[in-house]
Amino acid sequence: MLAKYYLVALQLEVKKMVIFPRVVLALAAFLASLTALALEGTLLVANREGGSISFFDLTTEREIARVPIGPEIPHEVAISPDGRWAVAGEYGPNGSPGQRLVVIDIVSARVEGYIDLGTESRPHDMRFLPDSLRAVSTMQDSDMLALVDIFSLEVIRKYPTGGREGHMVRLSPDGTRAYVTSRGAEGTLSVIYLEEDIEPTVIETGPGAEGLAVTADGAEVWVLNRQETTISVIDTQSLKVVEEVSSHAFAGRAESLETGQIAAVNGTTGQEVGGYLRLYDAKSRAVLQDLLIPGDQSGTGGYGLLAVEEVLFVATRSGGSILIYDLKDPSTPFTLADDHEGPDGMAWTPLRLNVFQN
Repeated sequence: MLAKYYLVALQLEVKKMVIFPRVVLALAAFLASLTALALEGTLLVANREGGSISFFDLTTEREIARVPIGPEIPHEVAISPDGRWAVAGEYGPNGSPGQRLVVIDIVSARVEGYIDLGTESRPHDMRFLPDSLRAVSTMQDSDMLALVDIFSLEVIRKYPTGGREGHMVRLSPDGTRAYVTSRGAEGTLSVIYLEEDIEPTVIETGPGAEGLAVTADGAEVWVLNRQETTISVIDTQSLKVVEEVSSHAFAGRAESLETGQIAAVNGTTGQEVGGYLRLYDAKSRAVLQDLLIPGDQSGTGGYGLLAVEEVLFVATRSGGSILIYDLKDPSTPFTLADDHEGPDGMAWTPLRLNVFQN
């Protein structure tokens, strides 16, 4: 942050300079690069304690807006491929589950409307289809997956998952399949065919199946079995588990990177477990790096995780930190926020709020 103050001072001095202004400008650009993040745009963060969605501008490294959701607290948030819209779920506390999706206009940072999924739904995780017009959402309490239209604010269709407590969802690259992990009973991955009228394929993975990632080429799905120290690797053609990979205890979130890596984080409530960010090579399954997440974060209930290009965002729920790892040098993360209100799921858009254009 010190470099920023020098940069401001240098910019003021340039106006007074007569000799060598280009040298001063070059030095100013160099100092700016010392603090510049590897990614611009806006990071959205679901706040479990605050019941809201925070907007962080990555250029200024500041929270610039917050959209209230209410007591039916959100756990996850998703952004459309065109970067224009966001959807969060009213998941709610255990004694008072929610049943609506919240559609958010990102540029104006305001709620555009609600989609009611009905009773016994409790939406947890969402993903947009490639057209940026439709999205899918897990309905944990009814073991269904909802397909919704974010502009008409209507439910298009509901699909049975065939599992129990469907918690997380990811899509195939072409958007024709949804993959849902169900953490109840034996732990399963459900393959749901969004454009076909057929039953889902249910694959047993392991107890506590929760976090999942689809490889960049769509060939595999990695499922984190949170109640074991295993990750099930499923081939998307044969729809069979082709390998079991070891993980840290209570690994709960995973992300796929365009560089051919899989990232996973671990941690859980009431357990003295050190939190790690582990990177795997998707092809060889080898562990590439094992990074201890800084701070006293044991027993936090887990971490939020997001991958964008070669950048990883990690949210620590009890510590209230939002950390940014540049994979070119991931040894020391940049702290975007401290003492935040239970940050959890995150999503990124290249757009910035219109406050910067008005």
